[in-house]
Amino acid sequence: MKTSHRLFQMLVVALIFNVTNLFAQDLYYITIHVETDKISNQNKLGVCYFTSEAPNGDITTSTGNIEDFNIEVKPSDIIIWRGVSSTNPEGDMVNIRSINHQGGQNVFDRNILHGNGQTPEVVIGEVNPGTQGRIQKYAIKITVYNEDRKRGNYRIDPKITVKP
Repeated sequence: MKTSHRLFQMLVVALIFNVTNLFAQDLYYITIHVETDKISNQNKLGVCYFTSEAPNGDITTSTGNIEDFNIEVKPSDIIIWRGVSSTNPEGDMVNIRSINHQGGQNVFDRNILHGNGQTPEVVIGEVNPGTQGRIQKYAIKITVYNEDRKRGNYRIDPKITVKP
């Protein structure tokens, strides 16, 4: 009797583990790479590009107009936006100040996701459940520093699509 009880417990634990893994959150890293020594409001789309790192380690790099960049995620996935200097990664800094809803259907629980206040600053957002099929246009607001000198604040408007 004890053996069948233990077998039943192991079966329940295995079932819970599998269901938890089935609905687990995936983590995506979105990195904006900035030529920190060249960026201006006039050329920001030409001196920046995005990379997206999927949970399986695959990296996608934006091509063409970076405002056409689109990440595809699932409900409950977590996205971390971060910035790096492509010309001086050791001395320059790109802070992600906020992610702001701009158009389409918002996939987050609020219109503005603020940076974490650390150095360098990043933004973390969790995609809401029940947002399958939604497309959101958002603004990523960044502050660029050359060494310790603030170069400026910039805004770029990519997209997020939640997979059905």
